[in-house]
Amino acid sequence: MITDKDLEILFYTTPEKYRLTALDQEIHDPNTLENMNKEEHLEELLLQCSLNDLLATIVKVFKNKYANPLPIWTGIVDYDMKTKKESSKRKDIKKIQFDFKDGVKTDFGGNTEYLDNLFMEFQTPSQVFKDMVKTNLQGKSFTENEQSDKTTFVISNSPISKIEVTPTSFHMFINKSSFIDYGQ
Repeated sequence: MITDKDLEILFYTTPEKYRLTALDQEIHDPNTLENMNKEEHLEELLLQCSLNDLLATIVKVFKNKYANPLPIWTGIVDYDMKTKKESSKRKDIKKIQFDFKDGVKTDFGGNTEYLDNLFMEFQTPSQVFKDMVKTNLQGKSFTENEQSDKTTFVISNSPISKIEVTPTSFHMFINKSSFIDYGQ
């Protein structure tokens, strides 16, 4: 079970004085080692939890505030630097793609990437994904539209603009304007 305490690392903001603004900066955030341990612990939990818990966690952490997606990405994605291909570390996910796009400013004015959308295709179909999304969106205003086997949730006042769910896939779209520079 993934707790709120386990997820706090996704919202940790590196203090400005420890962010790399010059190549020769030698002072580092004193929380770096502790944060790395927390990220590794969360990555293990994301690998071992049920698929429902993984999806519920993703919806939960992005529902109210843009979360740092990197610990989630490194936890469940194998990335090949040469081919730039992503593959899932989890056996229950057939295809996975974190789509990072340029176009947001850091607190220091430079351009950086944000998570634009996240797509997962599952090995085994399940009818519970739609209800899981609906349950984890509670507290938010959203509309639900069903067409054939795809349900689209459009969320108001959230970093998540919409989620499309089928029995074999989950596709979450992020509002670019919700980006938060956590200073990683």
